[in-house]
Amino acid sequence: MPADHSGLAARLGRLTAATLAALVVWLPARACLGQSVLEDVNENSKYFLLTLSGLAGKTSFQNVRAMLVLAASPPGSIHDYLVTINGWPESNGENTFVWNSEDSYMDSLAGRVTCRIANTFSRSPNIFFFHLSPALFKQEGMLTQRESERIRQTLTEALPTKVQAVAGEMTLDVTGQQVTGKVWMNGYDAVEKANIRYQATFHGVLSEELTATLRGGKK
Repeated sequence: MPADHSGLAARLGRLTAATLAALVVWLPARACLGQSVLEDVNENSKYFLLTLSGLAGKTSFQNVRAMLVLAASPPGSIHDYLVTINGWPESNGENTFVWNSEDSYMDSLAGRVTCRIANTFSRSPNIFFFHLSPALFKQEGMLTQRESERIRQTLTEALPTKVQAVAGEMTLDVTGQQVTGKVWMNGYDAVEKANIRYQATFHGVLSEELTATLRGGKK
């Protein structure tokens, strides 16, 4: 006689149902974590320490640090949150960028925040990036020992150029205590006398309040 597997099939069916039920419970809970962090910024600002990698003009970079702050919107704001990003520990460090969401359009949904630069005739957006303009260490003559030393010294001492963004977009995905994102912006480098594109991806984790410092730089 063929074996009766009805009991085993029933047990497998109950196990499968239980597994699916657990997944149904787990997935929405995980999806809602980012939204709960964003909702909580009205009570307490959230600080994320970021690591950036990308391109500034033709120069690639990685392991650049920045500070992201999610806070309650200021009075009269049309946005759900206030998003600011600065370099850390120096707010104008090489290949860092500055973003102020009040100077951009914002969309937010289920843990994702997208900001796009909003140009107006009244003022430029407070959004820009810093990089070492190639013009600062361009070769001035034959590559002699003295010229090589001049270039090395310039690379050591040169301050990054501030490039005002005229177009750009930034996207954040907040999940639990982590954030990932990407940004691009275009601007005119007055030192290099050329249009420059900055683009980066970044990730970070929830941190204690951080303070950025500022040093003089070329504009």
